[in-house]
Amino acid sequence: MRFDAEPEPCCFPYVEQAARLTRFVDRGQKTKEEIETEWLLTSVPANRMTSEQMLSADRDYWGIENGLHLRLDVTAGEDRSRVQNPVSALNLAMIRRATISLGIHWIQRCPNKRQATLRGFYDFMAANGARKAFSLVTARKSRWLYPV
Repeated sequence: MRFDAEPEPCCFPYVEQAARLTRFVDRGQKTKEEIETEWLLTSVPANRMTSEQMLSADRDYWGIENGLHLRLDVTAGEDRSRVQNPVSALNLAMIRRATISLGIHWIQRCPNKRQATLRGFYDFMAANGARKAFSLVTARKSRWLYPV
């Protein structure tokens, strides 16, 4: 259900329209399905964005969010990190995200499709006593990024 909205009641600057998205969610752990309601807000006027486009934008957002979340939590082990110092935690988070960016670049050019995963990238960087990873931070040219 889509409707016009105003910034003041929504507490969202420049909002033009809103929509209520209701869906059934099967989490797997529970025996019954849950009903979940999500509110979508946008600054795009109703004459420039349909309900279908609003739903598509929501799906695109979660595709990006879930892809990074999986890479950070499962492969990079961010949830297992027990760093307490806020500055250190921020530094590690930035390094993990930069590593994932480089890993995706490497994955897109990897000739061995079975190795073209983030775990494959980490293994490639760790090979030979982390020689490849060390060349990442010391090389003048980025030839290290292309697997041989």
